[in-house]
Amino acid sequence: MKTAWSRILCKTFYLAFFVSASLVFHAQAQDIRSASGPHIEVKLLNQHSALVPGQSTTLGILLSPEPGWHTYWRNSGDSGEAPTVSWQTNAPLSFGDIQWPLPHAIPVAHLVNYGYDSNNLLMVTVTAPADLPLDQPINIVADLSWLVCKEDCIPGWATLSITLPVQTTNSPSTDAPIFSATQQLLPQQQQLSGQFEITEEHIVVQIADIDTTKWYLFPFRSDLIQHAAPQTIIEDSGVTRFLIPRSAYFNGKAEQLDWLLSDGKQAYYLTTLANLSSSTTSKSMTLFTLLSFSLMAFVGGLILNLMPCVLPILSIKAMALQSTQQSLSHKLAYLVGVVLCFNLFALIIFLLQQSGQQVGWGFHMQEPIVVVSLAFLFTFIALVLLDALSVSSRFSGIGQSLVAGDSAGAHFATGALAVVVASPCTAPFMAAALGIALVSQPYVTFIIFNALALGFALPMTLLFLSRRAMAWLPKPGVWMQTFKQFLAFPMFITVAWLCWVYAGQAGSQAQFALLLALICFSMFAWLLSRSVKSLAKGLYTVGLVMSLVLPYVISVNINKPTIGDSKQTHYSPFETKLINKLRDENQVVLVNMTADWCITCKVNEQVAFSSDKVTNLFAQEDVHYIVGDWTNKNREILTFLNQYERAGVPLYVVYAGRQYEQVLPQILTPATIIDAINTAKEELYHVK
Repeated sequence: MKTAWSRILCKTFYLAFFVSASLVFHAQAQDIRSASGPHIEVKLLNQHSALVPGQSTTLGILLSPEPGWHTYWRNSGDSGEAPTVSWQTNAPLSFGDIQWPLPHAIPVAHLVNYGYDSNNLLMVTVTAPADLPLDQPINIVADLSWLVCKEDCIPGWATLSITLPVQTTNSPSTDAPIFSATQQLLPQQQQLSGQFEITEEHIVVQIADIDTTKWYLFPFRSDLIQHAAPQTIIEDSGVTRFLIPRSAYFNGKAEQLDWLLSDGKQAYYLTTLANLSSSTTSKSMTLFTLLSFSLMAFVGGLILNLMPCVLPILSIKAMALQSTQQSLSHKLAYLVGVVLCFNLFALIIFLLQQSGQQVGWGFHMQEPIVVVSLAFLFTFIALVLLDALSVSSRFSGIGQSLVAGDSAGAHFATGALAVVVASPCTAPFMAAALGIALVSQPYVTFIIFNALALGFALPMTLLFLSRRAMAWLPKPGVWMQTFKQFLAFPMFITVAWLCWVYAGQAGSQAQFALLLALICFSMFAWLLSRSVKSLAKGLYTVGLVMSLVLPYVISVNINKPTIGDSKQTHYSPFETKLINKLRDENQVVLVNMTADWCITCKVNEQVAFSSDKVTNLFAQEDVHYIVGDWTNKNREILTFLNQYERAGVPLYVVYAGRQYEQVLPQILTPATIIDAINTAKEELYHVK
């Protein structure tokens, strides 16, 4: 009896399960072909009634905005966002790209958008494999997103689905006339080609063999032209030229530009290549432009004298200028040292670039061996200033003449040393000038570098040449000995900074080795300056050499740290692919290009980026903070800098998708960052 009841219960359970599963399957198999959102309806249409193995059919997304509202083309223009669709299916079907009908320009206030203000069908070709089984219905799901706008914009999302049978023959569906009408609005199959040239204010597009009908160019890129500006058409002997004002967000670099050429009734896809033979795309510049950048470099060189690495060295030299009876060669030696050193930098950069390497301003500071060498040099100078080395010592004499000597050689060495320690810095006005210098023709590079050198050398050269300028200095006295020893401490601060830079390049273990080597170097130099016996001198010399070699040997065997060691919490390491992905997804992005040896960068990070308001802003989901660390060589970062005609860091860029881009000033405040990000959000979300 018990067994019979068990059988009855089991049969009842299986029956209930079968009925429930059938109901669920029936519910899932139901098509959801339409949906509605604020001010718009969307539908999923099919051109044919079935799928045929080995053949293609067409599906379409019909967007029907209310009168006065519009949707967007692939490039939305000044604002907006193109609709997107992703496909899912239970069969191995392949889906093509969206076939965009002819758009038209839609004025919105002072902006111009590209899109459709009535019904428009976005068609996609679907291909079935030859071995697709018959008599098994295929379910296709389309996940849609769109933006419908009037003066305000409203985003929308929907998931539509359709089930199609698989048959050996096919017939048009009831929606076929809509597909036929839309196919008349697609661009022609013929692909046109042309050339373009870029000037400071315009983009000139040249096409041959088109009629004189009124055409309009729709760019594929949103940051290329001023969409609301008129396009001037010039026809001459079978050649048509479009003169279009370029966008302020376009960096002026492109090898190929893609367009849609349309007269409102027919259209062609157009591919244009840069006219490399034209002077408008070459790296030459007008005399006025060259003079402007040279002036910026000169002013930047003046400001460079105030950088904390440079000022102590120049102060030592200024205090050492006791003699006013120097020859002209003595007076000009500092200027010659600065100019030759800057030209040597320019020559090395040019030769490295010619050999295929990418280098920028301050490139030598990316080499750990240079950082280590400077750390030893500044430690040695500090010991000399503190009189820690015997006055009679040969080493002390070298150091004394290097920083405070009165000979022409000492003045020349001071100029060269000042340039070397100033090179990691980028003063205001320098960035744009150096950026142009490092991507221009060689003569432009050397002119700008010489302008920078003259600005940098001017203050000290005036002290050498002018007795009136010398009168500005305090009168000599006992105080100078105290001041000289005081200047040893800025030298030690510079050494501490160099050790910190070295830690970023080689790691904390290598930094400890360098600190230990510097201490040993100081001790052996001090002992050597006071030793008399030959044996002791030999031992101390060996110890001195070993302390010099130690950090170089250790740093070779230690892995360099990654940017992941940064203390910033809300950031992502720089990758070009990541930036492009976020911009394609219409995200707000702030890119910070920095380096441990860049003083301006570190000041900005402490003053601006460490602000609670800024860090809270970076913690938001719709704001992405990306840090590029150029402490060590990085070809991808240098390519990014060159896009903005910058030769070094810092560089700060804010993006809002593809339609907005802003380069921030080199000196930042929290308010500067916050205002820039809020402006980007307004551009992205159309908050006016």
